[in-house]
Amino acid sequence: MSYTVLARRYRSTSFAQVVGQVPIAQTLRNAIEADRVAHAYLFTGTRGVGKTSMARIFARALNAPDTVEDAPKPSSLDPYPPQDVQQRMADAIMRGDDLNVIEIDAASNRSVEEARQLIAGATLSPTGQARFKVYIIDEVHMLTREAFNTLLKTMEEPPSHVKFILCTTESHRVPATIQSRCQRFDFRNIPTPEIQDHLKNVLDREQIKAEEQVLWRVARLANGSMRDGLSLLDRLIATGESPLTIPVLERMFGLPDQELIHELVEHIAEGDIKGSLEKADALLSGGTGQDQLLEVLIERFHQLLLVTACGADSLIVELSDEAKEQASVQARHFDAPGLTYMIALCENLQRNGRSSPNPRALLDAGLVRLSLAEKMADVTALLASGMSGGARPSTLVSSKKKRTEQSMTVSRAQISSSRSTAAGAGVVTPQLRRSVSSAGAEPILDVPASQRPLDRKGVMNLTLVRAALETFPEATLIDARQCS
Repeated sequence: MSYTVLARRYRSTSFAQVVGQVPIAQTLRNAIEADRVAHAYLFTGTRGVGKTSMARIFARALNAPDTVEDAPKPSSLDPYPPQDVQQRMADAIMRGDDLNVIEIDAASNRSVEEARQLIAGATLSPTGQARFKVYIIDEVHMLTREAFNTLLKTMEEPPSHVKFILCTTESHRVPATIQSRCQRFDFRNIPTPEIQDHLKNVLDREQIKAEEQVLWRVARLANGSMRDGLSLLDRLIATGESPLTIPVLERMFGLPDQELIHELVEHIAEGDIKGSLEKADALLSGGTGQDQLLEVLIERFHQLLLVTACGADSLIVELSDEAKEQASVQARHFDAPGLTYMIALCENLQRNGRSSPNPRALLDAGLVRLSLAEKMADVTALLASGMSGGARPSTLVSSKKKRTEQSMTVSRAQISSSRSTAAGAGVVTPQLRRSVSSAGAEPILDVPASQRPLDRKGVMNLTLVRAALETFPEATLIDARQCS
């Protein structure tokens, strides 16, 4: 007997089993119970969130309600057929070969001719003892404009025994004239904890053991799609390993070693350039791609940012209990502005590395920048602290020079934009800092004119910069152009 994949074997058979879509399931049940079933529905959402499963369950509840454990039956209708007849209809519906529940793949049946055949079939009454003829059109956005126009009249005023259920992952491609004739339901991405719980139930029924961290990682990789999660789990089970562990998962999916990632972030937090470069080299030598490494770092910094800003117990922090504890400890070494800067730097490295002839050099330079992030100071913060500490630019220049430089004053709002836009004169290397200290009153920094917070003459107000640098002699400012 051929093997049936988990995504098909554990497909939902009742409204309650459709994970993560409780409001939609309850609404459809209420519509059946009140005998207020619309003639057309539009189910939209990303792949693997239960659109087609919900459509099949809804069709079963209309024609064979006794086979769906939580399906209501309207009292105003005539009695339904016997249980055995309903069961045969239900089995045929779930297999996709029932004569009264017609599933159509719009990607391969998208022309006007197919639409005309559908309309011709809709005029015929249901066969057997079925009450309704249900058309489930999957990927409906693939229909041609002419095919949509052909369906308009039938969808607006269909025969009383016909129900349409349109499923799509791209609702914006469905014409408004079609959408206005349907009741629309938006299927949300399934939360990671709910995917994890379902995967655990599947493994229990399969009598396979797995570490909790493995299930969490698989649920995260599923990215809101239950079908993707079950497919990933199928691949893990195919390894034959028991129990399923983190090393098995990382080898099977080619994922970076999480322990090395944790240590890399630790070295970055400590400002250890040598350690950061060595851990990154170990990851790359182990088969991790540069894009993949940067993607993992972005995700790790993102989670640390959420922990820093919202706390580890926040619902938006999607981490396992063990990972939350680690993140809470690491987050103490960072602040929200620093993590925001790190995420932007990694994203820019990822983008620029794809077109660079030497992406490894960019990566290493970026890791050095990340390791030095805590030693970098924002010009705005330095100016604010310096001015509040009593260091006044007027003590550094003559009255005449003071009047000249006041006319060239740059607003702090302009300077502060250098950090958020990763461009401008907010950044000075140690060498440039020394040249600034010895420069005259009107030097021009080597920064593109469109990115400088300068006055109308194209001259930067060095008084404020020099005051900040003398107040904080150990401060290091970085060239923001390198992260743009």
